[in-house]
Amino acid sequence: MQPKLTIQERLKDLRVERSLTLEQLSAETGISKSALGKYEADDFKDISPFSMVELAKFYGVSTDYLLGLTEQKNHPNTELDALHL
Repeated sequence: MQPKLTIQERLKDLRVERSLTLEQLSAETGISKSALGKYEADDFKDISPFSMVELAKFYGVSTDYLLGLTEQKNHPNTELDALHL
């Protein structure tokens, strides 16, 4: 059984998959570069609900995926807009 990815690992993987720097992600989401860096750091403490929703919307994944509650990036057969993220 494969170990689950942490929130930090999921956020970094999604950013790296899109070849984005923290600066570029900050410009796209309106979340500060320093906050984004902290969210990906090993000593991660907390992520604001606003940031969680903004990152989920930007990446096109569910907040449940970011939180590690599911391995599915999206809810099956549901448009992201219909999820009211």
